[in-house]
Amino acid sequence: MSHRLKTTKASPSSTGDHLSALPDSVLQHALGFLEAQEAVRTCVLARRWRHIWRLIPRLRITDVDAFRSVEKLNEFVDQLTLPRDRGSTIDECEFDLRGLLQLEDAHVDLWIRRVLKCHTGLLQVHLYANLPATQGPLIVRLDNRPLFSPHLWRLELNGVFLEDSLLDFSSCSVLNDLEITNCVIDTDHILSQSLKKLSIMGCELCWRLHPTLISAPSLISLQLNDYIGVTPVLESMPLLETATVNLGHQNEQYCDFCDKGGFGDCECGMCYMYPDNDYTPDVSVHLVGLSSVTCLELIASSKMVTFKRDLQYCPAFSKLKSLLLSDWCLVADLQTLLHFLHYAPVLEKLTLQVCKVYISSK
Repeated sequence: MSHRLKTTKASPSSTGDHLSALPDSVLQHALGFLEAQEAVRTCVLARRWRHIWRLIPRLRITDVDAFRSVEKLNEFVDQLTLPRDRGSTIDECEFDLRGLLQLEDAHVDLWIRRVLKCHTGLLQVHLYANLPATQGPLIVRLDNRPLFSPHLWRLELNGVFLEDSLLDFSSCSVLNDLEITNCVIDTDHILSQSLKKLSIMGCELCWRLHPTLISAPSLISLQLNDYIGVTPVLESMPLLETATVNLGHQNEQYCDFCDKGGFGDCECGMCYMYPDNDYTPDVSVHLVGLSSVTCLELIASSKMVTFKRDLQYCPAFSKLKSLLLSDWCLVADLQTLLHFLHYAPVLEKLTLQVCKVYISSK
């Protein structure tokens, strides 16, 4: 007796591509992990894919080698950042254009402000920088207007010229994390009521009528490290928990190292910025903002005069439990070290970072 084998046809889903069964929102989420050019190339896969890339929630413009010229880059990103339909957002955006020369300021500024209108929460801007700006390629100068976004919570800026109102973040009401690296900062103030974490590293703080004022009363974490220029003034930060501050190691040409006592007594022309003058008489300009901190790392040059003056007017560190100091505090009969020990009543841990000096016998 013969038996016929029963055959069944394979379903379309088992032979076709399984991606077709996924909703557009899932495909858009997946495309967001690709570099922007790769995401755009998916438009040739099928008719359905023609416009999916236009609404991806994450933009990554990072493959600068793929662009033959700045003009090609401008054309591509101009189209990519066009205003979207209402309800379509860009949750995260990364511009990493390091290595491209002659970036056009107006285009970069336009892209940043466009993506912020799409409810971007995380924005990373990494451009070509070679400090100081007078050497090598010029860095991008953004428009001197405040950024506006009720959704931006983290901002990273690298290799950008920042000036005046651009660093007033009063219109970014939920911004809590700001990282500024390898930038030129040319402003009287950095303002934010919401900021909780601030990092300024490898930047140049330009000469101004007054030093840059950092006003961030909600700050919990501060990192100020490896900068060039005039030391900023720190306003009160009552919620500050941790701070790493490295002052004065690259500033020998600035007034921070002038020991002539005040404006008119020296040739630097900058002494009026600090104590013993009309701008900040009998006020701590650096340490007062750190007086509420719990954990502090404070590294400075032993030549930094304005920092020593600060100790005369600095209030008590009533919450300080952990303190790291470099060997600048060991000069002048240990007066600086003794000052900290006297005005830090709850101090539990003290670390002294002492540099070794090797003297040749020759």
